[in-house]
Amino acid sequence: MQNIKISYVTTLPLIGNAPSVTVTGGVDTYMVNFLDGDKLVSQQWVKPGETVYAGHQWYTNWIIEIYKNGVLKHIDTFNPRDKVIFIKMDGYALGDNLAWFPYFVQFKKIHNCQLICSTFFNQLFKDEYPDILFVEPNTIIHNIYAQYYVGGGKNENPHYTNTSTFDRPLQKVAADLLGLKYEEIKPKITINKEKKNIIGDYVCLSEWCSGKDKMWNGDWQQVVNFYLSKGLNVVVISKEPTQLKGVINKTGDIPLEDRISDLYHSKYFIGISSGLAWLAWSVGTHVVMISDYTPVFHEFQSGITRLNFAKKERIDNQPFPHISTEDVIKQLNLLIY
Repeated sequence: MQNIKISYVTTLPLIGNAPSVTVTGGVDTYMVNFLDGDKLVSQQWVKPGETVYAGHQWYTNWIIEIYKNGVLKHIDTFNPRDKVIFIKMDGYALGDNLAWFPYFVQFKKIHNCQLICSTFFNQLFKDEYPDILFVEPNTIIHNIYAQYYVGGGKNENPHYTNTSTFDRPLQKVAADLLGLKYEEIKPKITINKEKKNIIGDYVCLSEWCSGKDKMWNGDWQQVVNFYLSKGLNVVVISKEPTQLKGVINKTGDIPLEDRISDLYHSKYFIGISSGLAWLAWSVGTHVVMISDYTPVFHEFQSGITRLNFAKKERIDNQPFPHISTEDVIKQLNLLIY
């Protein structure tokens, strides 16, 4: 007896192995059309004992047509409504998780599905979204209708993603992968608003980020001195050590919950394009971002003052000209007054 199995569960996102059609038993060969609406994406022949793939793993309005001897024998239309969907965060960085997770929530809302998800920072979200089942990364879940991986990179894999990471808003990466309309969405994260670790008024600061290209080559000590002259303490909250003088040093491997409390009670956060900037934005603290490198549209647009004094546009993905310390101090002075 011949059996035809259709699956929308991606397990190998780099080769786009879902949707798939598998034939077992019998002797008949079938022609399979994978369509995105009325657009043909792939046409393949499948023999008994074989599996064929559509070729990409991102959300698509799939229609799968199966023909035998030129006669349509079966048609399957993808519909996630009321189904169990598993979305996996495929980026380790804090900023990526904060930027992309809101679109997991939006996917659930738009499709009215039961959502399972894995992120690398489940503790930030799980209490705020009780109707979502959170599991740890690399968890395998059976009996689900569809599975997606949300990630990105500069060297895009056409089987993995339909978008690029750098030349568009970071949040749009998840929106594109999950077939959603892009709009800036701030995640809800758990904040202990009663907990305040630091007495007095202060700003939080971090010199660091995950990529060297984003680093500012100006004088951070002058930035610290500026705030101290205005009667504000400076709390350095990076994981990396600091050599800055006159600061409250909270560098090192400190629990994220403490970082959140420090940012929540801060006057604002000053730093570069980093996960801590995304965390500050998520808790509602104004972000002052010194950015030489990422395009102005790449990060969030609300709750931010961006210090960018580039004199020319980016050419061939080269960094913007570096911002001078003098210009940064001038702009910081305007923020206070």
